[in-house]
Amino acid sequence: MSDENVTIPLEVSNLAQQGRKSLARAWREHLGLTKEQVAARMGTSVAALEQIEARSAKPRRATLAKVAAALGLKVEQLMP
Repeated sequence: MSDENVTIPLEVSNLAQQGRKSLARAWREHLGLTKEQVAARMGTSVAALEQIEARSAKPRRATLAKVAAALGLKVEQLMP
């Protein structure tokens, strides 16, 4: 997939940069979803989602794909 097909709203980018949040967390907050909602969609625990959303986390692409599916995004939109 080329970069021209991947878009990230300015609000999400700002949340990630200024709020020092991961893209996964910034997207979730932008979409108005709770950790509980996203974790349920992923079939995982809130604690596991919190680890994935940690700014210092380096989740595998397969994990990002699950988050993306839960948020209705393309996996590339969660990659820095």
